[in-house]
Amino acid sequence: MPGVTDLDLLRTLVAEIPLPVNVLTGPHAPTVDEFAAVGVRRVSVGTGLAQAAYAAADRAARELLATGTYRSLEDALSYGELQKLLD
Repeated sequence: MPGVTDLDLLRTLVAEIPLPVNVLTGPHAPTVDEFAAVGVRRVSVGTGLAQAAYAAADRAARELLATGTYRSLEDALSYGELQKLLD
């Protein structure tokens, strides 16, 4: 159910649809636990993670060009951390 985040509506849909109900969600939506409490079986963020990564790259590039600093990279994963995720 792309974009449907109203918990009352989802509770009704879960009760009326014989198949598992999945949601596509994003910022300011209910939590995974709240979705689960009304019977939602799967929560997806779609392209949200990629969009967040592009936004981080944009912020870092703008900072570098505007001030010559790199503070936006402070929370970056190290190469070793990234490698562990892929192992």
